[in-house]
Amino acid sequence: MERLSPAAGSVSGTYWDSRADRYAASMKLTNTDRDPFLRRLRRVTHASSTAIDVGAGTGRFTLALAAGVDHVTAVDPSTAMLAILQRDARRLGATNLTTVTSTWEQARTAQVDVAFSAFVLTLVPDAGPFLRKLDAAARHHVLLYLGAYSADAVLDPLWRHFHGASRAPGPSFLDALAVLRELGIDARVDVVEIANQRRFATLDLAVDYYRDGLFLSDTPDVSAELAELLRYWLPGRTGALRSPLRTVPAAIVQWKPGLAS
Repeated sequence: MERLSPAAGSVSGTYWDSRADRYAASMKLTNTDRDPFLRRLRRVTHASSTAIDVGAGTGRFTLALAAGVDHVTAVDPSTAMLAILQRDARRLGATNLTTVTSTWEQARTAQVDVAFSAFVLTLVPDAGPFLRKLDAAARHHVLLYLGAYSADAVLDPLWRHFHGASRAPGPSFLDALAVLRELGIDARVDVVEIANQRRFATLDLAVDYYRDGLFLSDTPDVSAELAELLRYWLPGRTGALRSPLRTVPAAIVQWKPGLAS
């Protein structure tokens, strides 16, 4: 990502600052209450629990969990993402959360009952130290939420069209399990199906989203070419364009802390 789009900044920090508003808007279309990961989090927490959300972003799970626990700490390297989280927390009257602007590797946080991270690990350069610290941060439960399919494979036809080569698949929960085994952690895994609720009100918004994911230059010619492809690739009608996938598989990886060797 950094090689193809060097001007965007590191994916661990400024990369997300410029995308915070768009990301927050897409999360508003997602029904978090029905998400299986949130249901699992609620099963392992109670009113006196403390939790930490690593890579919290705009607070999708932080805010949803806060109402049922004593305190949640949200860690994220993006100032803009956490600013949106703080704004929404004030709007909801959620006063039992703390934000920490930092990468997880550099963050200083107290130990909590439950540590979790959703769709973050695949962007971490070195998974081992990240997972060891996550394990050490929790007293009772550690949970990861990861993709159980290759989103890169779905984008591959578009990638081939613009870049002239196949897009190498990124890591998935299977790679995370391999790293966990190397650390001496035997985790429980549940593969779940989640609705793909991503919608685009206009074709222009879809172009913005996919141009970013395909690392294409923001020029009129490229945007017009991409729009023509998406016009046929995205199902639905104008005002409700959606991804070709109705549902996607994801994996909930869970273990008891203190196992990392």
